[in-house]
Amino acid sequence: MQSTVRTFFYTKISLILLSALFISGCGFHLKNNNGLIEKYPKIYLQSNDTNGQLARFIKIRLRGAGIQIMNQPEANVAILKVSPDRQSSRIISLYVNAQNAEKEISYNVNYSIQSPGYQTQDFSVNLYRDFTENASQALAKSREAEILTKELRGIAADSIIATMLSLENKK
Repeated sequence: MQSTVRTFFYTKISLILLSALFISGCGFHLKNNNGLIEKYPKIYLQSNDTNGQLARFIKIRLRGAGIQIMNQPEANVAILKVSPDRQSSRIISLYVNAQNAEKEISYNVNYSIQSPGYQTQDFSVNLYRDFTENASQALAKSREAEILTKELRGIAADSIIATMLSLENKK
C-alpha cells in the first residue's frame, strides 16, 4: 500500500517537472515577464497631451510591465515621443436615398523611441474600422464612434508597447 502511494507521488512529481521543463523549453513566458522592463527600466513619455487618452493607455501598460515613468528626461533614460493622433472618417457606402450607410474611421499616430546611446527610431500606427450608420439613430452612432475611437487608442497603445518589446537598437 505504502509503495503504491510512493510510486504515485514520484510519478506525479516527475510529470510536473517534465511539464515545467517542456513549457520552459518551448519559449513560454509568463505575461508580465516579457523582457520589457529589462530593456526599459525607466522611460520618459513625451506627448503634447500628457493627460490624453492615448498617453494614459500607454502609461497604464508601461506601469503594468513594472517600468518607472520619469517626470523629466535624463541622460540614461529612454524617451518615447508620441505625436498628436489624427482621426478622420470617410463614407464607404450610401443608402438609396443618398444618406450615409457605412463609414470608415481612420486613426493614425506617429511615435519615436530614443534609447540612450542609440539612434532615434520612428514608427507609426495606422488603424481602420468601419461601422454602419442609421440616420434615425444619430445619437447612438456618435456614441458608437466615440467607443470605437477609444478602442483604437487602446490598440495603438498595445502596438507601441509591442514595438518597444521587439525593437533592436541601432547605433
